[in-house]
Amino acid sequence: MNEMNEILTEAAAPVYETVDLAFLADELADTKNALILTHVNPDGDCIGSAFALRKLIRACGGDARVICPNDLPKRLRFLASDSLYMGEDEEPYNTRFDPETDLSAYDRIFSIDVASPVQLGDLAALIPHISFMIDHHGMGEAFAKNYIDPTASAAGEIVYRLYTELKTRGVIGEVPEASRRMYAAIVSDTGSFKFSNTSPDTHMAAAELVREINHADDGGMDTADVCRSLFGQRTLKELTAQMLAIQNLRFYENGRLGAVLFTQQMLADAGLTEEEIGNVVDTPRGVEGVLIGISLRQLAADPTQYKVSSRANAEIDCASVCANFGGGGHVRAAGCTVTADTPEEALARMAEAFGAAIREAKGE
Repeated sequence: MNEMNEILTEAAAPVYETVDLAFLADELADTKNALILTHVNPDGDCIGSAFALRKLIRACGGDARVICPNDLPKRLRFLASDSLYMGEDEEPYNTRFDPETDLSAYDRIFSIDVASPVQLGDLAALIPHISFMIDHHGMGEAFAKNYIDPTASAAGEIVYRLYTELKTRGVIGEVPEASRRMYAAIVSDTGSFKFSNTSPDTHMAAAELVREINHADDGGMDTADVCRSLFGQRTLKELTAQMLAIQNLRFYENGRLGAVLFTQQMLADAGLTEEEIGNVVDTPRGVEGVLIGISLRQLAADPTQYKVSSRANAEIDCASVCANFGGGGHVRAAGCTVTADTPEEALARMAEAFGAAIREAKGE
């Protein structure tokens, strides 16, 4: 009976068409007005790619609006400004979506860097209307017609390919304001080219973007300015979050698994918001001997839900572990959300799941 249920479930699962880059470029060039959707808690790749895509659509003669399930992190809001100029003081870009919005005003809806429906948060209600899903994660769940390439280091690298295709066709010329965002996206998701997802194609794309950005005579940021804005400044709150992470480090599997847990009470006591925690998963991962670092963050909206991020320093499949909890991502970088009655239960479940992955990888 269980086998029959599995067969029926698989048979009922929708199958979405996969498109090639040329087709996607055709659609982009023909777009009149688009919505671009991001994932919850957007990172530099997600935001950079979304606003780069917006710039490309506008360069093609159309228009686009980026919307997000939650507020953009403060340190990344510069990528959402209309133009990247040092010292510019613009009103924050409004990424909030009004449920009363008339969707008929948009001829296409794109999602970018979103691996599965759950990553859309409240925007998952728009899935029936999404025209194209653009992503680079190897593990996930397709929810629309899609272009997914796990060999791309970042969603920004895919947007770069679209940019190159449109330039080659003569549809658009150079668009430095898009290039700055693509570069930010790629630098962010490769950890400044330190992560294993960095490929020769990644370096070639980055090299061309550096050439274009640093030779642009438009008064905008150069690549050093972009990187300084991404990595060169840390708020006191971010430093407090890192200190809190260090104080709460836990280790399992003889020091091969490092973990840090943030509860809502811990954040309140430290005067921190979820946004100010930053990428704390790098704290346990950076400890000598750690093969996988994980972070768990209790969500304010539902205290039984914990956002999990994982990063590996070895060829251990984090994405498969996260897929078991409805998440996904890359082999060495993945995330999910776990439900538990207590913080300790959530941590124990994740420690066991990732510990098993380490033992399997080591043949134990």
